[in-house]
Order: sequence, then structure tokens, then C-alpha cells
Amino acid sequence: MEPTLPAPDPQWRPRAVVFDCDGVLMDTERAWARVQKRVAAGFGVDIDAATETRLMGLSATDIAEFVAGQARRAHGEQSAPSEAAVYRALVGTEAEVVGAVLEPLPGAVETVKALARHVPVAVASNSTSAILDRKMHAVGLADTLRTWVSAEDVPRGKPAPDIYEEAVRRLGVAPEDTLAVEDSPAGSTAAAAAGLWVLGAPHGHEEPLRSHFLVESMGDPAVGELLRGWGMPL
Repeated sequence: MEPTLPAPDPQWRPRAVVFDCDGVLMDTERAWARVQKRVAAGFGVDIDAATETRLMGLSATDIAEFVAGQARRAHGEQSAPSEAAVYRALVGTEAEVVGAVLEPLPGAVETVKALARHVPVAVASNSTSAILDRKMHAVGLADTLRTWVSAEDVPRGKPAPDIYEEAVRRLGVAPEDTLAVEDSPAGSTAAAAAGLWVLGAPHGHEEPLRSHFLVESMGDPAVGELLRGWGMPL
């Protein structure tokens, strides 16, 4: 797999970095997929492997809209749940399932802390606010990050650019001076649409990302090479 977007000028250096959370910093993306499947099944909707891939990286609001829509088509308007009911089920189940796997991925915390010594660092995630707060404290990054932005802090979650636009606004930097680190098509689309440069870290996913740089994961030695090239060694 190769980057799908042209890299910036070789002299470019990030003045800020915004990380996605699930699948980049923490191995919670698979847990979120289990949440979706469990909740959807409870409403009579099956999420197969192809659909799971298509939903990867989307917010609880978008998942609720999808599940409610599928339920309406399968069971009729009268028997289908409301989007609000599905959303409540997703958030409640997420707190139970994702809360049990709050461990950082290899290289993630070290990379964030290394970058934070040089530039302001944030997290932009489709998680709900309460879950994202819990994640940041659980992995010991709450005091390192300048800010973190959840899907509840903006009108639209990823793949819309809102979360990244809000993150760079809070950091006080221009999008074109900022690096985003993403693992999903939805997240990389959001970051690129907001005008950030994107480091793709697919962590085993095969779906193409909108990326200007590409590594396998935060544990890839290529991350250290990039940081050294930018004068920000681990």
C-alpha cells in the first residue's frame, strides 16, 4: 500500500499534530465494531463483514442512523427503533465493552509524548465525550495533550471535516501546518477535507486511506524516521 496523495514540500514540518484515537492510539476499534454488531443484532439488523468495513470510523450518530434505517427496511416503520433509541444503546454498550480494553497500542504513547515536546498535540475522535475523556486519562495522555475533540463537540462526525477543523481552531494553528494521524477511510477523508496533511497508519486494515505519508502503525520504525527528519526524535 502506498500514500494516495502527494506529499508536501520536503522542507515542510508540522507545527501541530492531531491524532485519531481508536486504531491509532488504542486497540479499541475492534471493540467498537463489536458494540455496533451487538446493538444492531438487538434491533434485528445484521452487520456482515463488508458492512463492518464500510462503517469503520463512523460516529455513534451515523451508526444509529444506519441501524435505524436498516431496521425500518427490514421490519417496517411501526416496529423499527428510533435513531435516538439506537444511539442510547450504542453509548451504553460502548461504555461497557470499550471501557474494558483501554490499553495503548505499541509506540502510541511514546510518539505522542515525543511530539508534544516540540509542538502542540491533540486528539480528534468520533467517540462520545465521556468515553474519550476516559480513554485519554486511562492511557496517561490527559496531561500531554493540548486538547481533545469528540463527535459530540461538533455538528458532524467523521468523514465530515468538523472534528479536525475544531481541533486546529483550538490549537491555534493553520490546517496546512498540521499533521493528522489516521487509520480509517472516514478519518483520513475528514482530515484531508479539513486541509491537514495526513499520516496514514492503517494498523492492518487494507482499505486505502487518503494519506500523504504512510506507516503500518505507531509501532512502525518508519514513524521514528519521519520524526527524526522533522527534528523531533523519539
